[in-house]
Amino acid sequence: MAFLSCALIISLVLTVFVFHKDFKEYYPTLIFSALVAVISDLFGIVSNQWIYHGPTVGGLSLWSVLGIAPAEGGLFIRLFPKSENRLIKAGYWVGWALLNTFGEWFFVQAGWIEYIKWNSWRAFLYYLFFFGAVWFQE
Repeated sequence: MAFLSCALIISLVLTVFVFHKDFKEYYPTLIFSALVAVISDLFGIVSNQWIYHGPTVGGLSLWSVLGIAPAEGGLFIRLFPKSENRLIKAGYWVGWALLNTFGEWFFVQAGWIEYIKWNSWRAFLYYLFFFGAVWFQE
């Protein structure tokens, strides 16, 4: 239920910030974000890094990989700073990684995710990769 709630909230925020007419422009980013999330989660689950508690399909939380990740990828690109300053862009990228690391830490504390070989530092590095890949794809 927690992942469903988060997916719905983030999707609602995405809907507010990405207007219906702009949806086609962001659709490839949403698909790419979901693809990266599914591949990453499959790797994490197969290599015994973490497990999800709650409804899963083959160990994957579909709310996480098909709900939260695409919406976050879309918001990341939609809200990306237009500034030419690379420090601002890098700060924005690191900020998203930190925000997601904190969110994942909260999910662990709430018992929705359990770390096995994973930790918050690895999560931060992963989110740098995730948002970097979304940024690069764009």
